[in-house]
Amino acid sequence: MSCITVRGCPIGTGRPKVILPIVEESEAAILAQGRAFAALPADCVEFRADWFGDWQDAAALSRCLTGLREALGEKLLLVTLRTRAEGGRADASFPDYAAFCRRVWESGCANLLDLEFFTAGEALSGLIAQAHAHGTAVVCSSHDFAATPAQDEMVRRLCAMQAAGADLPKLAVMPRSRRDVLALLAATAEMAERHPATPVITMSMGALGAVSRICGEAMGSAMTFASAGKASAPGQIELEVLNPVLDRLALS
Repeated sequence: MSCITVRGCPIGTGRPKVILPIVEESEAAILAQGRAFAALPADCVEFRADWFGDWQDAAALSRCLTGLREALGEKLLLVTLRTRAEGGRADASFPDYAAFCRRVWESGCANLLDLEFFTAGEALSGLIAQAHAHGTAVVCSSHDFAATPAQDEMVRRLCAMQAAGADLPKLAVMPRSRRDVLALLAATAEMAERHPATPVITMSMGALGAVSRICGEAMGSAMTFASAGKASAPGQIELEVLNPVLDRLALS
């Protein structure tokens, strides 16, 4: 598995880097959660802007981003606007989605920006290039809350994200059987072994897929999400449980 360094944090080497999501609706609650997360043993905080009631208000978004950047200190800040089609709360037209992304990278506050693979469509490579021009790394994501695609389809999507220029291709799928979990892990290992141009982030959601959130170092997933309060997706493990397990499973 390859490695990238973002704000001094090496992603793709050692134990998976831990991300804590903020899923709050008001500016005050978002910033309070950011201050609380700053003191916790995690590497990155995700601002789920689709939960923020004023995500389309440029001034309110700017205040939130600035406040979070100040609160988090050296922790990485990942900013995500998750659309309903990808399991989130934002009803966003593509122009609105692109305008949001532009405000994020122009703010200079985010270290990482999530771009949805299917939402961006043919504009993906251009959006990634613009984010990079502003010094923002890109997590490119695809979610399936209904099923787990075939292994070759999962690998195809992740490789397409790499080809578009994404720094961290990400795939989250829902298992319906043990074999689905194995397929996700096999796709992850295939990316690490045969397509190592970038690190990847993968997870099988829900209780059945929880094992995928702890075995990233062995199988090839560079980051994992934990909960410290509200979870942003089914199957996230509590931070105080996850960290000791990752330490115990460390390969080095």
